[in-house]
Amino acid sequence: MALVGWIDYRTGYEISVFALYTFPIAWIAWSVGIGWGMALGVLAAVSWLWADFADGHKYAHAWIPWERGVMNLLVFAFVAFSFHQFKRNLASRNRKVKQLEGILPVCIACNRISDSNGTWVDLDTFLREHGGAQAEPRLCPDCAGARYR
Repeated sequence: MALVGWIDYRTGYEISVFALYTFPIAWIAWSVGIGWGMALGVLAAVSWLWADFADGHKYAHAWIPWERGVMNLLVFAFVAFSFHQFKRNLASRNRKVKQLEGILPVCIACNRISDSNGTWVDLDTFLREHGGAQAEPRLCPDCAGARYR
């Protein structure tokens, strides 16, 4: 973050390096967690303010750099939160896929499935609770041929 702040200072106020601040925030929020992502977002906003004040640019009003700093902080927090949530959603979906990839204990008499608690439930209930899918009753061509000849 110090390197990005230094680059921001060296490029001056006319060239924005705003996107360079977001990459480390997104990476930290993804790999470490939202707390560290938010902390890095605060550090990025402070670094941006430092670069802006150190540059010596005079704004029409004294509150303008502070307003820009707060807006940057909000965007940095949004980036950290978004990447953290995206990772959580991806992990949740991967868990659901892994549940459905494994071997399912199926009763050979009634075709009910044993869930992780040892409770036997019908296929529709199992899919609804564990996979978000619903079974659609159909008759395969072999069974239709054997049944309706």
